[in-house]
Amino acid sequence: MSNMNRQNFQYTLLAAAVLAVCNGSAIAASLVLSPTPLFVTTTAKANVLLILGNSNNFDEDPTGLAVGSANPASKSEIARTAAKSIVTNYTNIINMGLMGYQQSSVSPQWLSQSPYDASYNPANYDPSYAGSRVSTTKKFRTPNLADPGNYIYYNVNLPFYSSAAGGSWFCYSSTSTFDNGPGANNYQCYSKKTGTSDAAPGTSGAGYSSLVYNGGFVPTDSDLAQNISYFGTHVVSFDVGWAWFSNGSPGKGYLHVPIANLDSTQSGKINAKLATSTIPTSSGSTWAGNSSSPMQNAGLSPITGSFMTAKDYFNGATTNFGTSQGGAASAPPSSCNKDFAVFLTNGLPNVTSSGGTVTYAPGLPYSSAEVANSVTAVTNLNSGTRPVKTYIIGFALPQFTQDYFNTNPPNPLDSMASAGGTSAAYYANDLTTLNSTFNSIFSNILAQSGSAGAVAVTSGSVQAGGKIYQGKFNSADWSGDFIAYNLDSTGAVITSPTAWNAATQLNAQNYNTGRSIITFKPSTGAGIPFRWPANSSSPSPTELDSSQIAALNTSPTGTTDTNGANRLNYIRGDTSQTGMRVRGTSVLGDIVDSGPFYVGAPASNLSDTLEAAPYSSFRNTYASREAMVYVGGNDGMMHGFDGVTGNEKLAYVPSPVYKNLTQLTSTSYSHRYFVDGSPTVLDGFYNNAWHTVLVSGLAGGGQGYFAMDVTDPTLFSETNASTLARWEFTDANDADLGYSFNQPSIVKLNNGRWAAIFGNGYNNTEADGHASTTGHAVLFIVDLETGLLIKKLDTGYGTATTPNGLATPTVLDQDGNGTADTVYAGDLAGNMWKFDISASTKSSWGSAYMTGTTPVPLFVAKDSGGTRQPITAAPDIIANPAGASYGWIIAFGTGKYIETGDPATTSTQTFYGIQDNNATVSDRSVLVQQTVTSTQTVNGNLFRTLSSNPVNWTLATVHGWYLDLPTSGERVISESTTNSKRVIFTTVIPSTAACSSGGDGWLMEMDLSTGGALTYPSLDSNGDGTIDSSDYVTVGTQHVYVGGMKLGSIPSAARLQNGAGTNGNVLKRISQSNGTISTIQNSPPSKIGRTSWREIFQ
Repeated sequence: MSNMNRQNFQYTLLAAAVLAVCNGSAIAASLVLSPTPLFVTTTAKANVLLILGNSNNFDEDPTGLAVGSANPASKSEIARTAAKSIVTNYTNIINMGLMGYQQSSVSPQWLSQSPYDASYNPANYDPSYAGSRVSTTKKFRTPNLADPGNYIYYNVNLPFYSSAAGGSWFCYSSTSTFDNGPGANNYQCYSKKTGTSDAAPGTSGAGYSSLVYNGGFVPTDSDLAQNISYFGTHVVSFDVGWAWFSNGSPGKGYLHVPIANLDSTQSGKINAKLATSTIPTSSGSTWAGNSSSPMQNAGLSPITGSFMTAKDYFNGATTNFGTSQGGAASAPPSSCNKDFAVFLTNGLPNVTSSGGTVTYAPGLPYSSAEVANSVTAVTNLNSGTRPVKTYIIGFALPQFTQDYFNTNPPNPLDSMASAGGTSAAYYANDLTTLNSTFNSIFSNILAQSGSAGAVAVTSGSVQAGGKIYQGKFNSADWSGDFIAYNLDSTGAVITSPTAWNAATQLNAQNYNTGRSIITFKPSTGAGIPFRWPANSSSPSPTELDSSQIAALNTSPTGTTDTNGANRLNYIRGDTSQTGMRVRGTSVLGDIVDSGPFYVGAPASNLSDTLEAAPYSSFRNTYASREAMVYVGGNDGMMHGFDGVTGNEKLAYVPSPVYKNLTQLTSTSYSHRYFVDGSPTVLDGFYNNAWHTVLVSGLAGGGQGYFAMDVTDPTLFSETNASTLARWEFTDANDADLGYSFNQPSIVKLNNGRWAAIFGNGYNNTEADGHASTTGHAVLFIVDLETGLLIKKLDTGYGTATTPNGLATPTVLDQDGNGTADTVYAGDLAGNMWKFDISASTKSSWGSAYMTGTTPVPLFVAKDSGGTRQPITAAPDIIANPAGASYGWIIAFGTGKYIETGDPATTSTQTFYGIQDNNATVSDRSVLVQQTVTSTQTVNGNLFRTLSSNPVNWTLATVHGWYLDLPTSGERVISESTTNSKRVIFTTVIPSTAACSSGGDGWLMEMDLSTGGALTYPSLDSNGDGTIDSSDYVTVGTQHVYVGGMKLGSIPSAARLQNGAGTNGNVLKRISQSNGTISTIQNSPPSKIGRTSWREIFQ
């Protein structure tokens, strides 16, 4: 492609950047299309270690009241319930293990509620009090069980542990103060206290009787968490029941369940430990750290030491992870650097890593020294050869702690989270919030473990406020996300925070009332709401067809039932359905190969004389049209997201995917494609008016194309389904249509009609009731308004047993009058076809080259041994820089990457520049060969240099050039582009190595005229941010400008933004299979010749 006659940059950039579209050998039997992205086969599941802070204060409820671990209102039960929910939602999705605190000297103790610094005088009670806890005024009260009708008033009520049940105790100290002393810790305790006097025992009217204890009390974990070492003049206790208790800690963590695949066996192990903490009897019992014993809550909070134990566990070390800490036989399984810890605590560290005493400063709810130790321990955990990203959850923190940090931020837990690489801690005080917190964290973990698809950018001239859009997916649960990133004034991507995440937005949209989802009714040829019929046995003309109802009433195993309505609601996003696949993170499905298409205000420069109504009027009418981004998802829908907010405004369910929709609900779901094609959205004219029309295929999701009128987003609703859905064209309309991997072109024809043009795709002989009898590769030209076939151009190449398939075509307006004249497309057999559609009558359209009545390709791609090379990406058409008399250069690469066996193929693939000067090109013998001459390392980056063999277009024996890709298995699976007299493309090198993101590839840049080395710098090879004469590599004694740059994982096609970079440089955006977006600068463009329609409109 070139820059001549460019009508709208956004369209060029938004053409699909397929990560998994196509390399292999010559045409063979029907393709074995992969049902999953080929590059995910080498990924590993994320390792997640859940660390549960099971200290004694888990006996409390979120307010600090002692209720016992088994009480459903306890911190323990709330935390365990939320954790078990995560285990359920992420079974078979992640690797997971469970750690708690190491404990010692644990014994059964009697648990009581204990109001500290209490009062019996109602004059001291003020329920609206919001002051210090050290005050004669009390905010809370509880009935005095020894004196019905009277109350005990307090500000703090924490657990009290004793060796035996003692009933109610009413204790008095004349020397103890509250809360940090000073004062002697000595109490007289009685079994009964009546009246409202706060006087000392023995004083008239004091009301004490029956002395039961004379002595002191020791602070527990709950007390230390509140920085309480003295309990005040009046202390009361009320029996709750037996509990585990320890007043110390060895200072480390304890691994209860080593990390392993979270299958049903592992889930059972973790859930057994998360079961309700067993309550001992008064006769006592001994806890054993076996797999069937629930975790017990006892002792202090060794936070620092637990991080140290986790560090040693992940690194296979034993210093802080011996048998006393539950030492496992080995470190966690490899996760390709996706190791995470999720730590839930209800307090701050109150014991050192060696089990030593922590000293608190008066008035502080923590030890600054021990907090610093914890931060260091998290820093160490998140560093080294195996860093573990650490999430921190502060759950039901002590009130004193919360109050203190509300006025004295930041909370030390935030510092720990920052050290762990997660910015800030999460906070929760109840089950609902804790569930939401866990879901947010685990969704975030999956998002970091996922892979990415194509990218789209809002505009070519980037200013602050611009956006880039990227589809993502996670193969662990096949969830998806569609993310908008802001761009700064230099064009750099701001990765955090994101502008919006569509998955989050969609989860918040009610499946029934918050989404507009439409579909197509084949029997009437009209759009309808995607809703279950009022009477499914007799649907109305505006409801689902009977065949669609039957498909939804079929279980994933193929049996007929009556569950269709529930399945439809599930597909709409209803998460309450039971017996169906759990979607733990997002109702948005995986987005793999669908390239997003951004649509703002009409911006094409179409002539006002092109149609009866001037285009400028249409452009002015919709000048303020809200921005939309369209992308296909493998949840069965084409989605339309608001470009500013991320809200889904419209979704469309194509009818060809109905036969497989039931599989989305299967509890044993195996991935398959649904709406995986890349849409094209352009302006066209029909019915005496301009319209903005979306046309898309399904790629591996089915055999069909569909069109939608997306002119006015304010009209997006299910009510308008009949006008929004335009048509569908499937293999039921023409059996030669295969799986619809093409991205359509939208053009005006020379007969005056507007049309969608696409190739037939692959496997058109599949036995689905509409099998092709020929297996030929064909080109379809379909009316944009009606979807009716205008013309099918048959190459005649292919058979029923070895079906051929035509890849995405490129359409050329050769004479510049706004109508399509020529179409170029490659096929699986290596044929590059040229179709002539320049006549005003369709009967004259056909292959540009013929031998008698037999179509002949412009060129057949073969390697040096004569083996045909498949072409699965659209060609780029460029005016020959040598001059108009030398015709056009058809630039394209070869390779295939859609079959299950494709990653293992190692045949040589090639990038070609073929001359079309109204004559076919015979073979390689009339092409000039260029080669990769060296690979150089500069600042840790790999670069290629190219040969510079001359190409003399004036010679009758020269008709182009070629470059064989040097790495075994290297191939081209996406279209190239041209800029500043150079051709730019990416290559893919598949790999089956672990943690390889499926492979890697190269960004290649070569001279358009020769296919060889550039004579000027195009890439910032020295990394100084400027492209100038110093951007070279040294080969021998020569300074050479580079022609290729290594990319770390499988790349998409490069999307160009002219003038967006430094000093007017071009920015190239490349999405990679590891989820990153690479932004690479190029020197500015120059105009070199007429462009193709593919560039104008895509």
